[in-house]
Amino acid sequence: MAPVATAFRSLTRVLFAAELLMLAVSLYQSAITAAGYARRGRPRLPAPPTWRPRFALVACARDEEAVISRVVSDLLAQEYPAELRDVFVVAHNCTDGTAAAAMTAGARVIETASDTPGKAWAIRGALASIGEGYDYVGIFDADARVEPGLLRAVARRGPDARCLQAETVPIEDAEWTAEGYGFGRKARNLFWWRPREALGLGTTISGCGWFIKPSVLREELRRVETLTEDLELTVLLALRGIRVVYVPEARVAVGEPRDLGTSIRQRLRWVRGHLLVLRRLWPALVRRAAGGDPAALDLAVYLVAPTRMLTRLGASIAAVHSLTGLPGALPRAVSLPTAAAEWGIPAWIAWRERLLPVSRRGFELAIRHSLLSMLWFPIGAWAMLTVRVQAWAPARRTSTEVPRGEPAAGR
Repeated sequence: MAPVATAFRSLTRVLFAAELLMLAVSLYQSAITAAGYARRGRPRLPAPPTWRPRFALVACARDEEAVISRVVSDLLAQEYPAELRDVFVVAHNCTDGTAAAAMTAGARVIETASDTPGKAWAIRGALASIGEGYDYVGIFDADARVEPGLLRAVARRGPDARCLQAETVPIEDAEWTAEGYGFGRKARNLFWWRPREALGLGTTISGCGWFIKPSVLREELRRVETLTEDLELTVLLALRGIRVVYVPEARVAVGEPRDLGTSIRQRLRWVRGHLLVLRRLWPALVRRAAGGDPAALDLAVYLVAPTRMLTRLGASIAAVHSLTGLPGALPRAVSLPTAAAEWGIPAWIAWRERLLPVSRRGFELAIRHSLLSMLWFPIGAWAMLTVRVQAWAPARRTSTEVPRGEPAAGR
């Protein structure tokens, strides 16, 4: 029986260590959320009133004929001097009339093709064609909607910011999948990115509505190897000490996939890219964090635990385990307060900010979002088994599949 007893003791020690690590991450995330929320609305130094950056606004499109004219119109209608902004559409690997539709809408069109899929190649095509003289390059998805004051809000952040990310909110869409995932986007802004910006930790580049100095983009884009160029660029910038500044007062509305199959394929691509970035860049990020960079530490934690679903599940399991008194359990004085904070802090903030209507519809939306969020676990498991699959299937749209295209109400 001695070998069995030894194996059992080893198993309980591993379980204890795993739960302790999960609770440490959970406590960290809860502390960031609470402290950042408490510091919300702190005054920011405005940009010099005479400084007006010049923007190259780039919409990346692959077979987006049905929607490209909307984002072009929004960018042309910005409340910002017309001579300080140029609108480009990169028609990358297109097989439809995207280029013609973009040109008709008033954009300068760059047609490019590559054997390798991914937005990074579209951005490379833009950098090769837009010329010099811009203070920022702004990157947008073809199906986005842009508020008129976006460029003014970005310009107010000042000339010292080398990379900025606007707040992305969901496009109003009552379709079951799109609305459920769209609520998750609003919750992430409230619980994750806004608190981090308030604490000076910044955000990640989120694919759409981000701005960067052209020289920095040219230097780092050549190092991108995955289809998740936004996350990879975020880490590459962090390794240089460049923080992605979050601009919550500047909003870009983005569409969610309107059917479950497309949504799953999109999220598989995201998770595969995330895993590749984790494997390639996480050790260097940890070394920078060990040197005293809090933003690098925060990003390193994000790479290993990118969703509160993981910490919430881990904290809940640890709490139940401690209540059972089984071997390997953490003390209740540790596990129960951690689980309470994991659940209670977001719930309190959501109530204060009226994230959900107190109604049957609000309850149904919360349940729907929870069910969709649970899909991340099988998606993550399959992504681990197929991590080297680098495929990008465009979401083909028809006029009947395009939602109204307005920012969803709420925060």
